[in-house]
Amino acid sequence: MLRKRSLCVVLMAVALLTATMPLAVEAATAGGYSNPLDYRYAGVVENGRGIPTHHVKKGEGIVFHFFDAFSQGRKSEPYQLCIGPGKTNVHCWKRTARYGVGKVSFSFVLPPDVPLDALTARWLVAGRTVASWQFFYVRSD
Repeated sequence: MLRKRSLCVVLMAVALLTATMPLAVEAATAGGYSNPLDYRYAGVVENGRGIPTHHVKKGEGIVFHFFDAFSQGRKSEPYQLCIGPGKTNVHCWKRTARYGVGKVSFSFVLPPDVPLDALTARWLVAGRTVASWQFFYVRSD
């Protein structure tokens, strides 16, 4: 009797989940289309202490990380890192991402002619911006 009742409860739970799953999926995607390629790349700016930040002081070390979710099995990929206010690029650097650890890091002190302003770091692959990170570049006190 107990076994029959347990089976009935499990079957009812499975039926309920099966009936509500399409509603949950539609609510989660808000009825929109989700393209996994939209989430392939990511870029992060960290201060010299390795903490992701949106506030960097002039003269302080800065690290730019670039991630590619499809990098597994790939040896390298050329990309470009550009920095500037808004959509204007003040400086661009060409690099080749060599994978194996899941991310590519590029660390240095920004050149003196980079303006103190709200800046955007943009990572480009094949001339297309694939990731961006906004940060404030401010005077160090």
